[in-house]
Amino acid sequence: MVGRNDLEFVRYVVGWLEAAGVRAWVFGGWAAELLGVSAPRAHRDVDLLYPGADFAVVDEFLGRDDVQEIAAKRFPHKRAFEVDGVMVELFLVQTDEAGSFTDFWGAARHDWPADVFEVEVDGLRVASAMAVNGYRAGWDELQAKLQRG
Repeated sequence: MVGRNDLEFVRYVVGWLEAAGVRAWVFGGWAAELLGVSAPRAHRDVDLLYPGADFAVVDEFLGRDDVQEIAAKRFPHKRAFEVDGVMVELFLVQTDEAGSFTDFWGAARHDWPADVFEVEVDGLRVASAMAVNGYRAGWDELQAKLQRG
């Protein structure tokens, strides 16, 4: 049974991560809703962006006894865990001389806009509208690159 996935739940998850030393930005459908990019709707999961060189801090969090990692979602660019039946996904956002990016299996690079981590909405760190819209707009191209591998 999937638990409730409302704004209070998103705040809980972000706060739990923050207390463990994991600073994350709300992304995906929740970010689009909070930014007014899309109308409110039911959400199946919570997507978050995690800026870092690697997942060391996140992996430490996932190793705790009170965290239910979703091992099938463990990739170089992503980690996931479940809270009350709701999947929470963290996407790694690294930085190099060209800026912020996510590397999908070494097959595709998604570059994030410079303002990706500059937005706060209602007390939550939220990926910028440019980041949310840019990711959505580039989804088909990203999938094509991944298919070509």
